[in-house]
Amino acid sequence: MMASMKGIAICTDDAHVAARLREAFERLDVVIAVLPREAALRPERLGGEHSLVVSDAGHDARDVTAAFEALAQHDEPKPLLLAVERDAIAALRLPVGVPSDFVMKDSSPSEIAARARLLLWPGEEASGAEIVRVGDLTLNLATYQAHVGGVPVEFAYMEYALFAFLVTHPNRAYSREALLRRVWGHDYFGGARTVDVHVRRIRAKLGPELAARLETVRNVGYLWRM
Repeated sequence: MMASMKGIAICTDDAHVAARLREAFERLDVVIAVLPREAALRPERLGGEHSLVVSDAGHDARDVTAAFEALAQHDEPKPLLLAVERDAIAALRLPVGVPSDFVMKDSSPSEIAARARLLLWPGEEASGAEIVRVGDLTLNLATYQAHVGGVPVEFAYMEYALFAFLVTHPNRAYSREALLRRVWGHDYFGGARTVDVHVRRIRAKLGPELAARLETVRNVGYLWRM
């Protein structure tokens, strides 16, 4: 492994989960290793080549959480990203003293990659290629932030993900179904109205001049006009 390249250890016994996570992390400049879930319960044994541990936590993350908290008492723990089922969210508790976050297993690849990126490169400045400027609008693709006229725009995560996708793929119309696949992910089962609702919220937050660039293409979907 190159010294400058970070590594992600995916700890799961589920081949489908491993494939979905690998798909998301292939968007990042990292080396990916797939290990048994048992490896997340022995984090002290993971080698230095793994900068982030991603554990399949399923319906109950308590065993993984306890293992990382125990390590944090006498050593610097690796950052941890938990992949959990939706019904586990209410009882989920992230480990104390450990840089950590969680995603739902059915999250889009974009969201999974974003959560991992923040743990791998916390506070890292974005490169010039990751800053998009259109008039008064500035999008920071590295930190998932948007500003209009220097004022932060408070997008919900999926609002930002949809908006960033359209802005970085300008002057091309995408159907609602295509946007659901590209932004929400292949396993998302929501209806096309979800896209309409998010577009309406995005426009309301942008102001009239920028909102006019987010065009509705009749009988097709939406495009961002540069």
